[in-house]
Amino acid sequence: MAVVLWIGVDDTDWAGGGCTTYVGAILIRRLSRLGFRLVGFPRLVRLNPNCPFKTRGNAAVAFRVVGGGVEAAVDAVRGVVEELAGMESEGTEPGAVLLEGEPDEVLRRFYWRALHEIISIDEGLRVAEKVGARVLRWKKGRGVIGALAAIGADLSSKTYELIAHRRPEYWGTVRQIDEESVYRMDEATRPLTFDNVDYETGEIRIAPHTPCPVLFGIRGVSPEAVVRAFRMVEVREPVAMVTVFETNQGTDAHILPMRVSMLRDGVSAMVEGTVVGKPRYDAGGHLFFKISDGTGTLTCAVYEPTRSLRHVASKLMPGDEVTVYGAVKLKPQGLTLNVEKIHVRRVAEIYMGRPPTCPRCGVRMKSLGSFQGYKCRRCGLRKGVEAVELRRVERGLRPGVYEVPPSARRHLSKPLILEDARRRPQASSVCF
Repeated sequence: MAVVLWIGVDDTDWAGGGCTTYVGAILIRRLSRLGFRLVGFPRLVRLNPNCPFKTRGNAAVAFRVVGGGVEAAVDAVRGVVEELAGMESEGTEPGAVLLEGEPDEVLRRFYWRALHEIISIDEGLRVAEKVGARVLRWKKGRGVIGALAAIGADLSSKTYELIAHRRPEYWGTVRQIDEESVYRMDEATRPLTFDNVDYETGEIRIAPHTPCPVLFGIRGVSPEAVVRAFRMVEVREPVAMVTVFETNQGTDAHILPMRVSMLRDGVSAMVEGTVVGKPRYDAGGHLFFKISDGTGTLTCAVYEPTRSLRHVASKLMPGDEVTVYGAVKLKPQGLTLNVEKIHVRRVAEIYMGRPPTCPRCGVRMKSLGSFQGYKCRRCGLRKGVEAVELRRVERGLRPGVYEVPPSARRHLSKPLILEDARRRPQASSVCF
């Protein structure tokens, strides 16, 4: 009898190469040859971006198949992982999970926790036992956590990524992608695709810089959009295979609304507050400012690679009302939020005072010092401090939402361009 089987895999990549998406894509095709049918889209699920054990983007892969012979699937998973995972690499801890039937609320809650917290292997194993999942582990098997979370992922808000993988003989070589075609593709498909190009740095963002099996990846709001974009990119090397994943990338799923008093190390948060003090730069060109929400004061860091966002943050002044988004880290100065986005809700009115004009002589009067008023240089007329002339300072900052450029954006962060993009989901999977 045919069974519905969810398969999750994680932590199969390593610093010198490898890629969990490649392991997942190969596994889908191996299972297909064994008579299993892929149902829907495979998942590329990003988990807590602050996890200290992550390799690059902290992504796990999961997919659903229908077929017979669970043991055949177990053997296929074991064979592919042992063939392709970097077992000899330090820090690589592969894990796989097979679950008959559909994930329940236990796994749904586990996903949200894995997105916002650091979960131990022992806890992951207890959850796997509770839901009746089959677990495969290599070494310590930390990948079991991501594999379970990917199966249980809540993708009620999602995007898609098309990933083109390379043939093994090309791994580690320079990717042969025509950059001008990527710019043309971006112009033709934006905002239905996003983060293809960083126009601030002048670089394409679809190709990784590591010697991994990925040739390039295109992110978008629908399967049709990423497939159309893929066909517009000109490459000068053969493509091994193409897979479209549904994903939580670009959704802000990692962000929790929190008060300053609730913050802790390793969480990603959205915090509303009022700017206190003027922003300051450090020796490395990074900018820091502080906000208060009545429950505490929080240091916010806008690092040099954020470019235009750092320029915006430099214009903040005490009294500005803002909402900041980003990862919270424990630094020597205390908990610090590494800013991914800033929503300037209200710009404070700032006034500067200057000496008044003498009503007799028409010349600017001279200040006599703090709280001592003014005196005309020509006729000697005196005026009190209340005569000061106030003029409003042009801030050069408007209310709105400001973000980091694509080169500095985390996978989970939602780009502003997606606010206007239309979502057009499709019912079937796309692998070719």
